[in-house]
Amino acid sequence: MTARHFLAVVALGQGVLLAALLMLIVLNRWFRLRRRARDNPRRQAVEAVMQRWALGQAAERVVLAQLTRLPVSLAVDALVTWSARVPGERWRRLASGLERERWARRVRRNSNSGRWWKRLETARFLSVAATPADTPRLLKLLRDPHPAVHIAAVATLERVESAPLATAALERLPQLAPTVGAYYAGMLRRSRTVVVQLLLTRLRRTNDPALARLAEFAARLQEPALRESLTALAGHPDAEVRTQVARALGALTRLAGDAAWPVRAQAARSLGMLADPATLPLVHAALRDPDWWVRLRSGLALTRFGSAGRNALLAAEVGADTSARDMARLVLGLSPQALAEFAA
Repeated sequence: MTARHFLAVVALGQGVLLAALLMLIVLNRWFRLRRRARDNPRRQAVEAVMQRWALGQAAERVVLAQLTRLPVSLAVDALVTWSARVPGERWRRLASGLERERWARRVRRNSNSGRWWKRLETARFLSVAATPADTPRLLKLLRDPHPAVHIAAVATLERVESAPLATAALERLPQLAPTVGAYYAGMLRRSRTVVVQLLLTRLRRTNDPALARLAEFAARLQEPALRESLTALAGHPDAEVRTQVARALGALTRLAGDAAWPVRAQAARSLGMLADPATLPLVHAALRDPDWWVRLRSGLALTRFGSAGRNALLAAEVGADTSARDMARLVLGLSPQALAEFAA
């Protein structure tokens, strides 16, 4: 075989593979369209019966019967879509009825599947149809290594109040990216009573590597019962922990003189949010801080003290300290819109 013959065989093989790929794409599209055409009347029937049920014109058994006719993935989608439109007690009755459905039991068993998308389907289903009996299964899903699975599973806290589930979610919170952590925090707020008790215990562990993230979450809760525990952390050796304490407890004027500049900056911001006239001299003095960010936060904080704060800025603008003078000019020159953006 010559080189030309070999190249011709390779080109022919590639052509056959390309044709097969195009054929596969066309067939896949055709099958999807056929499946959609077949399932669309069933989906519309479920939507209609769900609407009647939401209006009190249909019984749960009718809804369950229509859901059984749908493919499992579409049934789960329908439940997730309608879960926010129906009052809690009526939805709980539907969730109890789903426990007896064969397809729902099969979805629950998929929590042990080796395929993550099957576990995700289970997590989505349980996020709207879980009962207290599902707690062991949900604990496993909350500890799942795949992000999509445990993010879907944490939504269960909206419907099932359980100390073990809240504990599992709180343990995972410090390991998450900020955006995902904010979503977790939103779900954990639904179990506020349980979460506060857990935080009271965790905030006492001063050697916990996750303490800074837990203190941040505790600050966002704005729970008076946590104030004492947060106050005790004001002298913690970790600057990040002290920063979060300053965010939660701006009245701790001791933090305004902390050795770490992020702590001083956050303390100045918090003091401005409180706008206690007794702390005005402290915030005014922070305009002379050696760090630029602390001076900026102090200048912005002074704008929240009303006329007294503005007078302090005007005095600093003509004062002897160069750093304070420059910062006062900067802050006084900002428009109201810019002040609002900087102070956020």
